[in-house]
Amino acid sequence: MMRLQKLFEPTKIGAMTVKNRIVMPAMGTDFGTQDGFVSPKLVDYYEERAKGGVGLIIVENTSVDYPRGKAMPNQISIDHDKYLEGLSELARAIKRGGSRAAIQLEHGGRDTNSAITGQQPVGPSASLSQAGEPVKELSVAEIEELVERHAEAAVRAKKAGFDGVEIHGANGHLLAQFLCPSLNQRGDQYGGSLENRARFLLEVIRACRAAVGPDYPLWCRINAAEYGIEPAIDYAQAAQVACWAEEAGVDAVNVSAYGYGAQFAILCPGVPGLHLMGAAQVKRNVSVPVIAVGRILPELGEWALREGIVDMVAMGRALIADPYLPKKAAEGRPEDIVPCIGCLECLETSIQAIIEAIVNPGGPNQAGVRCSVNPSVGRERECRITPASAPKRVVIVGGGPAGMEAARVARLRGHDVTLIEKDAQLGGLLRAAAVPPHKEAISLLIEYFETQMNKLGVKVELSKEATMAGIAAVRPDVVIWAAGTTPLILDIPGINRSKVVSAVDVLSGRAAVGNTVTIIGAEGIGCETANFLANRGGKITIVEVKERPLTKEGPIITTRLLEDLARKKVEVLTGVKYEGSDRNGPIVKTEAGEFRTLYADTYVMAAGARSNSGLVSALKGEFKNVYAIGDSTEPRRIHDAITEGFEVGRRI
Repeated sequence: MMRLQKLFEPTKIGAMTVKNRIVMPAMGTDFGTQDGFVSPKLVDYYEERAKGGVGLIIVENTSVDYPRGKAMPNQISIDHDKYLEGLSELARAIKRGGSRAAIQLEHGGRDTNSAITGQQPVGPSASLSQAGEPVKELSVAEIEELVERHAEAAVRAKKAGFDGVEIHGANGHLLAQFLCPSLNQRGDQYGGSLENRARFLLEVIRACRAAVGPDYPLWCRINAAEYGIEPAIDYAQAAQVACWAEEAGVDAVNVSAYGYGAQFAILCPGVPGLHLMGAAQVKRNVSVPVIAVGRILPELGEWALREGIVDMVAMGRALIADPYLPKKAAEGRPEDIVPCIGCLECLETSIQAIIEAIVNPGGPNQAGVRCSVNPSVGRERECRITPASAPKRVVIVGGGPAGMEAARVARLRGHDVTLIEKDAQLGGLLRAAAVPPHKEAISLLIEYFETQMNKLGVKVELSKEATMAGIAAVRPDVVIWAAGTTPLILDIPGINRSKVVSAVDVLSGRAAVGNTVTIIGAEGIGCETANFLANRGGKITIVEVKERPLTKEGPIITTRLLEDLARKKVEVLTGVKYEGSDRNGPIVKTEAGEFRTLYADTYVMAAGARSNSGLVSALKGEFKNVYAIGDSTEPRRIHDAITEGFEVGRRI
């Protein structure tokens, strides 16, 4: 890691001094209450990240017009004094943790939903929301009212003890909708030219500045680019809006970007530094500090600061994955940073909460955002790792994510840990999972775990098959079985067994495939394998008996994968029925009633896996404390494996 000097220099936003140049940007958690109040869970979540060393925390999108403007079921509000007590506790907690505390003021506009708000969505123009609901055009009087609501909210933020306020004019929310030429079709002073489309934002800035006074830190977030919609905001327009915002009274500009429809999925998690070019153009046109966001990690952030591209860098999902990233980076311990793997579990769970609220309006609070690599998200207070009362000898069978996380936590608590892995490398199915496009960051997680096993002194025995005698020789107090799964190989009439390989073997490089490939199964591993194989050419067909592919994936991953497969001309046949075979292979009947022979040089099985329960029953008969975790109990996701490893490590 390069020497991180600029990243940890103090800086200023207006009158506010920030101890370093790392910002936690506003990211919705859905950890509030259903009636807009701050919850203890939300306070703990932010305080933990403040303790981790970030210079400035911008609390997530907070509604200035509740409930009409809320975009999430459990979004917090700032539109009434009744919320001040909880907001004040939140501000105190962040500052108690050592960070500056700011809060983002937001209105969801056309991207709200009546099932969540109980009201019709509003926007710059009459249209349909992304969910297909009719959108009511805001009148001039309603716009003026919302300007005042922003100003009143800014005053509440100041009263609550926040060090600054960010006005949300980006990422598809109301003020960004007015700026977007495709969404804003108004014919009055708030539509048409860029100056008119920016009027609402600038009026909000001026009103907030007048309300909080000249010295209170105030800034805005804007898009430097919009994707998936034409016409759209571009770099030049964003730079002009930033200039006007500076003239209107902002102390900084936070630069982002947004994708509409399928482009939202394609942009996520995004190329590291994707939005730096837009931020750089804004910086060339303003004199106030510029904040950039977009999968920026310490070294990239240091480079951008040294080059004068931006003044501060925002790290979002990376701080969900590891709240202590700033401290670890400052202390020269990059190998101890838990990496964000770009899996989008955090976004998918947020979207799922919205979907569930629509399907079941008025139902119980949802769990909120979660993270594949950090089981403590939303449970910060209860998930402390504390020393064990009595050290134990622990044997763990399986070096996948569940086994390695259990070993890490158990060792941190003071236990003597031996980990047995039958392969020559640690990682388990993570190694195959890291191969397809967009999944490369999973390899960073493997490296992290390998490093932790070494640093913590876990005794790792590779290329060793676990046996009752071998386990008993260690005389363990606890045995943890985390032996993963074995791919299912279906017996489909007409398939030449010599042509059959598993998707795991393909991704692991243990099996070669021919030019014509049929993949059996259209869940995640099947589609990911097809996406990988399509990069080398050939004819790829996916076959699935279910009516649709990717039934276990969220909407972002599903959209992105299907877009990739369509672009690479991978054929996806769903709802098929096996009808027999001929000498060329199995015969299926498609949903359209067409009969097809699945001829292939290679058949790739991606139709599920069987849990490796192995010695569990025998172990339970021999030892008092035996735990089975991860895929060895049921094939699931990385999040489930790491969570179970974490929990058993804390429990023993």
